[in-house]
Amino acid sequence: MSLFSSSRLVASLVGAVGVILWATETTLVTFTTAIPPLQTVATAFLFAAAMSPFVWLVTGSHPLAAFRQPPRVWLLVVISLVGYHACIYYATQKAPAAAAALLQGTTPLMIVLGSAFLPGERLRWWHIVGALMGLAGVISLVDAGSSEASFSAGATFYLSLIGVAAALWGIYSVLTRTLPEVPSSALGMFYAASAIVSYVAHLSFEEWVRPTTAEWLAMAALGCLPMGLAIYFWDHGLKKGDIQALGAFSYVEPFVGALFVASFTTAAFDLSLLWAGVLIIGGAVIASTSLWARKEINTAGREREQDHSDAESLSEASISPLISPS
Repeated sequence: MSLFSSSRLVASLVGAVGVILWATETTLVTFTTAIPPLQTVATAFLFAAAMSPFVWLVTGSHPLAAFRQPPRVWLLVVISLVGYHACIYYATQKAPAAAAALLQGTTPLMIVLGSAFLPGERLRWWHIVGALMGLAGVISLVDAGSSEASFSAGATFYLSLIGVAAALWGIYSVLTRTLPEVPSSALGMFYAASAIVSYVAHLSFEEWVRPTTAEWLAMAALGCLPMGLAIYFWDHGLKKGDIQALGAFSYVEPFVGALFVASFTTAAFDLSLLWAGVLIIGGAVIASTSLWARKEINTAGREREQDHSDAESLSEASISPLISPS
């Protein structure tokens, strides 16, 4: 395995760890339902930003790297972070769970398909098959857990917010790939900016609710795990790893989240989770073919090129006597 392939694989694995950390969000959010959504987002990002010195120390990066970035980078990252989490936290408590999960499930598909438009990327059949298998797994997971007989009042509005969130995160993830010069360690400052924007929005549209100790701990965990480390890892994976494989692997998040909910809450564990897991994890494995089978793929490609070259040489050899001077 070449150095490039090895570093690409490692970066993809780091991004996959970020997806697993995201799965904790489903459980942690259940402990903050009494807190206004924007207050939750702002407080969580405050805790995420507080990890910045540790990240700078570990990576050896400059604390002011974020301030060297142009305004378009700040706008993209901050709007995506605040917009995505605000929409999700505000809508998921009131939107029909099945339809909401399906809308969120379109984000990985957007990442996989959208990556085809990126320079230097090529969409292969296994990326599409893996993404579709993941989507099928999410659909089966949602169908098994859905109990809504009909949409409640205002459901369309809340589903629209989730659709906006899904689109935001899909676009952000694809565009992040085009910003390799922006170090992942700079996210700490973007977290801080996101916390400020969220607090301003909270004070403008919501009333402060004093959190209990358990709620403070839940928001701190949200900031450190799914809204902090997870995004650091995801950013690194997108910029240096296999974006198509990561896009398909992100379907694992709702499956692992359902396992966490079943394990740490009163929700029952259903065997339908097993079927969903087979589809989702199987799809992730297929989509990542270019990582674990890169050597075989490259070898096959070189063999085809060699066969083509040999055929051309043979053709030239057979024609040359016919055109040689007498």
